[in-house]
Amino acid sequence: MRAASVAAPVARLADAVVSHACGRRRSGRSAVVAPERCTRLGGEAVVTTRLERMTKRSERRAQRKRAARSTFRVSASAASPPIGPTFTSDDIYRAEGERALRRLTFAVCLSMVSFGCATGAIAGALLHLESANTALGALTAGAKSRVIAATPLGALLGALVAGPFADKTGRRSSILVGNALFLLGAGLMFTAVTPTQLTCGRLCAGLAVGFSTSLCTVYIGECAPAAQRGQLSSYAPLGVTVGILAAYFASLPLTNVAGGWRLTLAMCALPAAAQLCIKDWLVESPRWLAERGDVAGAQASLNALGQRHVEAGSLKSSFHSSGPVDPGEHEQGGDSSPSSKRRGVKKRVTFASLVTERRYRKPAAIACGLNVAQQLCGINLVVYFAPRVLNELGFQPSVAIGFVCAIGVLQLVVGSKIGAVIDTYGRRPVALGGIAGLAGGLAMLAISSFLTPMGMYPWAPWIAVLGILVFRLSFSASMAPIPYVVSAEVFPSEARSVGAAAGAAAREVANVVVTGTFIPLVECLGATRVWVLYVCVVCGAFFVVRATLPETRGRTLESMDTDGV
Repeated sequence: MRAASVAAPVARLADAVVSHACGRRRSGRSAVVAPERCTRLGGEAVVTTRLERMTKRSERRAQRKRAARSTFRVSASAASPPIGPTFTSDDIYRAEGERALRRLTFAVCLSMVSFGCATGAIAGALLHLESANTALGALTAGAKSRVIAATPLGALLGALVAGPFADKTGRRSSILVGNALFLLGAGLMFTAVTPTQLTCGRLCAGLAVGFSTSLCTVYIGECAPAAQRGQLSSYAPLGVTVGILAAYFASLPLTNVAGGWRLTLAMCALPAAAQLCIKDWLVESPRWLAERGDVAGAQASLNALGQRHVEAGSLKSSFHSSGPVDPGEHEQGGDSSPSSKRRGVKKRVTFASLVTERRYRKPAAIACGLNVAQQLCGINLVVYFAPRVLNELGFQPSVAIGFVCAIGVLQLVVGSKIGAVIDTYGRRPVALGGIAGLAGGLAMLAISSFLTPMGMYPWAPWIAVLGILVFRLSFSASMAPIPYVVSAEVFPSEARSVGAAAGAAAREVANVVVTGTFIPLVECLGATRVWVLYVCVVCGAFFVVRATLPETRGRTLESMDTDGV
């Protein structure tokens, strides 16, 4: 009786538990248990199974927590790096060297910006100087030719002086002298009251151009590592593009302003003055210092440029590899005493040496040939006369200058990217592809000049705009940087500055010939035949460059000293 009374409540409790287990819907991983399954298995079995599962899950959670805590303790006790990036002293040193190299490249390229300003300014100034309303009066054809030709003539004289001067006084001081000449020339042009004074100002600016074009890429190339030499050296001709573009943009608001030509021509003073303000960024070339026997100074320059792994003694030995050097000098780590300088200094290289000595003949031919080809393609014709050509084809002067400015912006974008392409794909493919584009652009100018006078094709003048665009972009991607870069690479170290100066001089001779003969040729043959003539010249240059241009990508300057080109 008592047992039955106790069993009845237990049975009711079991039924309640079973019904709860069968009907409850859990929000977790457990599914609803069907009533028929509970009936089949029995209430007690269901409750037992669920309790076992819950216990096992709890045990597994506890095990995971213990494992996580133990792993955390192990990782915390281990020597793990702190949160965030870590920098070693070498990393910091290389970063400082990279900044110093970029600052040096920027400061050097300001000279080329001044060159671009002096070159591009004449295009807008000619629109003023052809008018009788200026203080100089209307310039005659002869006076205009002298004003235009004064800069390339001065550049020729400057290039002849720059090489020996840089060998004697250093790359840094030569660049600064060139900028002082820019300031002097800008002052003469800004205050000009006679055509003769204007010509003298242009001549003085040309002397500065000779210094810049001869030495900028040599300076950068001697300071840059081999893997970056092409890219950094390409920024020098890019600076020319920046200067030309700045001069064009300055001409736009000054087109109808009295005396606006003075401000346009004097713009070359601004980058020159900026360079003089940051002259402390200019570190002397370590290779020039090594050539002079100043191993300590060369090593200091290398350290400042982040090239501590390069031994100044190796630079010195390569410089003097073809000359008499005391063997014990390098074994002692390089003696910078005056006597050691006298023993180790290579005999002086002159312009005559480039012809008389067999070692220099091939590099001189390559450098001079490339620079002459650069001018024979007609780049300065497009730079000097593009606004005038578009004006004669029917565009207003302000519109013509606006088109040239827009094309210059695109050229600047292309030029800023071409340095990495040169170092990646090489000098030869870039040069040949660009020369083909030059021929296409000149062909478009010939077509436009042929169709426009007919008056039957209103779209014909736009072919000239497209031709100038193709020409300028192709030039920026090929013949703008390649002659500068290669001229600073192919010569042995002791002849590098003189050889680059010879290439610059050859370029300016070609520039004088091209700019001096363009207007007479147009008057004699007509614009169409002249452009066709230059198409033929560019096609010839393609095959000459293809046969003679060496590939110098990735080679150190020291390897070219020993192995040649």
